[in-house]
Amino acid sequence: MRVRSAVPPIAGAVAGVVVVAVVWSAVASVNTAARFPVIPAIVAATIDNFDAAPILAYTTFGTGGIWSNVLWTAQSVLLGVATGLAVGFATGLALARIPWFNRLGRLPVSILGTVPVLAVLPFLTLWFGNSALATSGLVVFFTALTVASTVHAAAADAEGRYADYAATLGVSKSRTTVSVILPALVPSTIGVVRAATAFGWGFQCIAEVLGGSQGAGRLIRSFSDATQTAGAIGVLLVVGVVAVVVDALIGLAGRWIVRWNE
Repeated sequence: MRVRSAVPPIAGAVAGVVVVAVVWSAVASVNTAARFPVIPAIVAATIDNFDAAPILAYTTFGTGGIWSNVLWTAQSVLLGVATGLAVGFATGLALARIPWFNRLGRLPVSILGTVPVLAVLPFLTLWFGNSALATSGLVVFFTALTVASTVHAAAADAEGRYADYAATLGVSKSRTTVSVILPALVPSTIGVVRAATAFGWGFQCIAEVLGGSQGAGRLIRSFSDATQTAGAIGVLLVVGVVAVVVDALIGLAGRWIVRWNE
């Protein structure tokens, strides 16, 4: 039964890839290779630059290829999401459970939530240069604000539903936070972590394109500067595959963590 239910989504995914490939090939047939390279050229460029990309040695005196740079980007995204998760979760929980912190922090968090994420990048570059902290700062910033808002709302809802009842049973506030509020926050937090990770790939690559010293974005910039469009698209495809795998792993881990909710 499960095999039959999995067939339509898989067939649909394959059909979608085929449609995109056909449309791309049709567009590439009436454009130059610099704009729309044909699919065989993209595959060849990806294979040729997978382990070592000569363009890096030519443009930035760098080393490595598509795979090593994509791994660097993946490491930066996951580290940024983890850091933002820790900061945002603690902030959101404190906003919901500590009255004086709520009075002090609610307005600043709301204001920061209206700031366009990409507008933060020039300040990060000014303060931290082109270090890993600067390029991962967008991911940390976005994840922390998203998680804080979600956790705050979820914790306030859980407190209204369960905390008052726990208090009538004589449960202390700290015990209520650990035994009642925290478990109630897990499902919504997993969902927002998946969303933050998905957006994090884009923010990380943008930061690397604009000023990173390593990562997939730097490699895309190098290929673009040399008008090697096939290589730049190859990097994007590898990033997309890795992002899908990471999202699937986070989803599997999330389902295992909240197996008690089934």
